[in-house]
Amino acid sequence: MRPAPIFTERPSVFQDVYSDPEYSEPETEESDFDPADLGDASDDESQLIDENYDADIDASDAIPRTVPAPTWLKPPPGPLAVKVIKIVTMIHGNGLTVAEFLDAFSWGDRDCTLDATLSAACVSLWKSPQLPGILRRWHKPPRPKNSRKERAKAAGSVMESFALECAQGIFERELESLANIFESPAGDDIKEESLTSISFPEMVKIVKTKSPNLWAMLFQLGQTKAQQQRNPNKNPANTILIVLAILSYTRTHHRGRLQKLFAIYFKFRGLSAKGFDTLHAIGLTMSNKWTGDAVDRISAEGMEAMKRLMDKFPWIMSYDNALVAFRVFSQRIDKKSSQGSGTAGTVYIKCSAKPLPKEINRMLQEFRREGMKNPLTAKEIFQISCLADGRRTPHLIFLILHYLFESPEFEFGTYSGRDHALLQRPAPIRQLPWGKDEITLQYLLGTLNIPEASYEDNARLIIEWLKQLDYTDPDAQKKLGLEQVMAWIGDQLTVDRLRNLFRFRAEDDNSFERLDWLLFPPGWLHIQMAFANSLHKQHLGTAKGRGLSAAFDILKCKGLQTAQTQGTFFHDLNETLHIIAEAQIRELWLQVGKTKNLADLRKKSPNELYKLAEQIVSDHASSAALVRMGLKKDQADDVKAQSIMFLRDMLPYILLRSAVKHGDVGFMEDMIPFMLFRFVGGKNNNYSGEMFELLQGLHHEWPPEICDFVRDNCWVINNTGRFAGFMAVDEAQEMNIKDIKVTYHSEGPNVDWEYLKKLHPAIHVIRAVNSHMEFEFKTRIRGRKHTVPKKEEDIRELQKWYCASMVHVFKPGRQIHSKLKTNPDQLKDTLTRGGVAIQTGKTLQNWVEIRTVERAMTEDWDNLLSGESDKE
Repeated sequence: MRPAPIFTERPSVFQDVYSDPEYSEPETEESDFDPADLGDASDDESQLIDENYDADIDASDAIPRTVPAPTWLKPPPGPLAVKVIKIVTMIHGNGLTVAEFLDAFSWGDRDCTLDATLSAACVSLWKSPQLPGILRRWHKPPRPKNSRKERAKAAGSVMESFALECAQGIFERELESLANIFESPAGDDIKEESLTSISFPEMVKIVKTKSPNLWAMLFQLGQTKAQQQRNPNKNPANTILIVLAILSYTRTHHRGRLQKLFAIYFKFRGLSAKGFDTLHAIGLTMSNKWTGDAVDRISAEGMEAMKRLMDKFPWIMSYDNALVAFRVFSQRIDKKSSQGSGTAGTVYIKCSAKPLPKEINRMLQEFRREGMKNPLTAKEIFQISCLADGRRTPHLIFLILHYLFESPEFEFGTYSGRDHALLQRPAPIRQLPWGKDEITLQYLLGTLNIPEASYEDNARLIIEWLKQLDYTDPDAQKKLGLEQVMAWIGDQLTVDRLRNLFRFRAEDDNSFERLDWLLFPPGWLHIQMAFANSLHKQHLGTAKGRGLSAAFDILKCKGLQTAQTQGTFFHDLNETLHIIAEAQIRELWLQVGKTKNLADLRKKSPNELYKLAEQIVSDHASSAALVRMGLKKDQADDVKAQSIMFLRDMLPYILLRSAVKHGDVGFMEDMIPFMLFRFVGGKNNNYSGEMFELLQGLHHEWPPEICDFVRDNCWVINNTGRFAGFMAVDEAQEMNIKDIKVTYHSEGPNVDWEYLKKLHPAIHVIRAVNSHMEFEFKTRIRGRKHTVPKKEEDIRELQKWYCASMVHVFKPGRQIHSKLKTNPDQLKDTLTRGGVAIQTGKTLQNWVEIRTVERAMTEDWDNLLSGESDKE
């Protein structure tokens, strides 16, 4: 046989051979074999494998071969092929087909399996690195890279069927291995710890380890190669995890751990019952009925968890009025849409709080009896105020510096003396600790259908709250009256009603009925609101003057001309007061620095800046500056005096807001005398009474342990652990009421007070679940708070106005005129008036007379223990 010549085009001699009518093609069995497939006999076998066969052209584009090549054109077999041919010939010579040989060789015959030689050869094959290549070629035979012939079918369909069978077994085993991951613990499935312990990244790691093949398959299907290159940060891990959770859940409902978590999350993110049915049908959530039952269980478990913690750690309570809308779709005599007035309560538990001593109840009663005989005096109040003023001054100076540093022109970040000790924030007076261990836990009580409209309502509320706290047993009530102390916090109306009930029951039979076990500190959010309203009332003026009203018009603020107690008035007023104060302080920096640009102050040293800040406080924001100006009445400047008075009153308010936010309860306490003078001078009898009561308690009627407990636990809480994460207790209560009315509001014809009482104890778990889910899926930032617009333009407009009006420039003899009998722009000094009234008027005397009452000391428990007490 002649070797085939190498050429690219067929010569004419072969064309003649094919066209010769006497030529006959040898009878050979038609085959897909192509001589080119063998290549050169000396080439390595690996050259036969097309490594890029996935990119080959489709078989429909191949050119079919209709004329087989004559056998004499085929090249001779290489050395390897000769050996293989001999072996195949030998197999055939022994009466076996290749298939029968492979079947027997591959553990298909017992005798062959027992033979050591065959067994060793078989094992050698399975461990051979060539085996994967053999299987790939069986599945998809190779062909030359440029060939356009149809690829041989080989065993592709058989191997794909076999591979699918193997993969199904592997995937099923791996899916079953995930059972314990997706199983929900019976009984504990609705506990906060169980729900919030689910970590999606940790679950992904475990699933990858336990089911690597299943994960790899889904991961490859989850994104294309182009997506991986275009967006390498995109990761379908959570999607794959949820797919596996759904598949596991469809095999058995016991593996619904993620479904339960999603059900509770979606329930309180507004998903309707029909939406639940749809998501439950695809296996993503539990059913709507299960979710409703779960909320009941969460509520009951929440109350039990709260009681367990109350037995271990100190706790306080707050409550406030809540207006809840009830909606019905078909009105009846006993079913109508209405606006219900009830009361919502919350228990706060701080695990790090120092417990009170066992004898604290008796100590408190003794201190109260002695304090009743020794009320506050005007001299004592002024002494407390003087000490507080001295501690407040460094904070005022730092606030003045802070406004300079915050200005864009000064560029504090590049100021060379920014690290100087004089420019740092002064040490807090009494700073509460922060961190994860200092987080205050909140547990909502069942909302009651009892308003705070009367003393009778508040008396009923005391009984109902004690029922929810498990103080219904007479022995528990006796223990409460003799051994325990509770602090109940609220707004001014709430604590005033409680205090008067405490006074009205002074002659009852025992300590429990006399409410001797009760403390009622006021809420500091409402104190701040009263402070802001006091500033608004005093400094409002008219649009033609230079007070707040004119500033509101320049800033085009709406709804701030008239003080309100509801809506966003306090929020808007607070923001505007901060802007007005900052604009005035920046203008004063220009004046005392004798410059037209704040950037020029960068040339001054830290010592010089500190002295200028001291000058601003002493000459432009203090009572001493007003006194100095008042000594020369013929040279007084009414406009300048009002600007001094505004900053003297305004800056402590800003510092109080900051102290509450940062948990500086020492500064808050130092503000009590200041606010007392303002409330007395502004004739705010309700809040002046609260300031009197706070001073009386801290200095006369509370043991030192109670004083520390009230400061550290009853004024502010921290539910995040962050440094600036403190808030007043009554503010936390208002946020809980917002959740009741808005965030987790339930609507429907079957929603009533009983349903709300059952639902609301579950809210703290619902909050935890929502926060956890949003953290896991990185969505917690969206919607948590609105973006605050930049204030620079507002400050610049006010600065221009203050500069043009020369508000801060002293002009002897300048007066504020008006045609009205009472000049609304001639503002009164409320702070000074309050101090004078306390010192010379009857304000203090009237307060003492109202609160002084003889309290009984009897301990008659017969009626209580027999269940005949009318307080039950």
